[in-house]
Amino acid sequence: MLRYGGREAFPPHFERVPAMKITDLKWTSVFLPIEAPLRYSQGAHPGFSRIVVQLETDEGVVGLGECYGGKAREGQLEDFRPLLLGEDPFQLERIRWKLGSPSALKLFGHVLPAAAVEFACLDIQGKILQKPVSDLLGGRIRDRIPACAYLFYRYANDRGEGEIADSQQMVKFARELVAQYGFHTLKFKCGVLPVDEEISTVIALRKSFPNHKLRVDPNAAWSITTAIYVAKKLRDYDVEYLEDPTWGLRGMSRVNSKAPWVTLASNMSVFGIDDLPQAVLSDVVDVVLLDPHWYGGITRARLAAQLCEVFNLDVGMHSGTELGISLAAMLHLSAVLPNLAVAIDSHYHHLLDDVVRGGKLSCERGEFAVPSAPGLGVELDTEKLAEYQALAKERSMGSWIEDPQKPSTVTYLPKW
Repeated sequence: MLRYGGREAFPPHFERVPAMKITDLKWTSVFLPIEAPLRYSQGAHPGFSRIVVQLETDEGVVGLGECYGGKAREGQLEDFRPLLLGEDPFQLERIRWKLGSPSALKLFGHVLPAAAVEFACLDIQGKILQKPVSDLLGGRIRDRIPACAYLFYRYANDRGEGEIADSQQMVKFARELVAQYGFHTLKFKCGVLPVDEEISTVIALRKSFPNHKLRVDPNAAWSITTAIYVAKKLRDYDVEYLEDPTWGLRGMSRVNSKAPWVTLASNMSVFGIDDLPQAVLSDVVDVVLLDPHWYGGITRARLAAQLCEVFNLDVGMHSGTELGISLAAMLHLSAVLPNLAVAIDSHYHHLLDDVVRGGKLSCERGEFAVPSAPGLGVELDTEKLAEYQALAKERSMGSWIEDPQKPSTVTYLPKW
């Protein structure tokens, strides 16, 4: 018994509870189909390739996590296993420094699988305490999270359906999404076609949706000159923000100086928490798009949001082909951020299915409900997991940083 000042530090009946221990780390690579291949400035997504993480404990509680797919991340998870065995999932800081120290994240790219492990630890904590993850973060200040309709140019699928190649098809697709899900914000992913064609698409969307918020994201595919040209052309069309119109904070600064009326957002120039000091000093980014995967976990992304709050930066949420586990993590994070000023991004409506029990999370009136069950609030559907694991083994994914209809083409930046 510990003593302090001649007195027992704890009542005589107090007994320390033995620490829970992690007993295994398992992961499953899956490939989930989408309606049609999504095009963006560097390539196309034929489907969503993800890794589902399961963290087992000696008390039988299993935590879920999720990250981007790929052999490199599978290898990183294999390296993580011996580092995690015997650790207490409540000791997040200790685990963070073992798996995702700043040097590991910056030099070796451990950030994505390390984040998946952190998701799983928080899921375990919530299940043990019978509290949703948002309560572990300080408590939610909103129960529903607005999301956007994510509009991509698309190739036709294997049935010859779903192509989006011009402004008319884009407007038609946007109308379908708004009718189905009730979105109030549209996000146009561009940097794919010649700039004037994409400007015409933005204008067509604005005319068809005069009361919706409309954001534009070319994934930094434009030169500074092109970005300024686009900003001037769209000045009268009430664009919510341009997201990474060109590469780097210096480029963004030039766009800001020549088109000061346009709001600028970033998840590429401001990729992680280490980029925030320079983003603040540069004074050109208005909205930082957080990502609990890229920032090393939910708690690190929350810290980044708090730093943004100090400097009066608005925050949003980046989307990266997430399944229901990652979406739940994003929703819990979004629920506790007072400076979440814009609807979150979400690829989720493109999915045809999910690996969580009960199927896809519901989006109504353009909003997702924050899960209220303990932990992340989602459970794994093991049959679906096996089905999409088999699909991942059947098809050769290759790289999503390529265009399947333009094999061996290398895309350089700036693209336009």
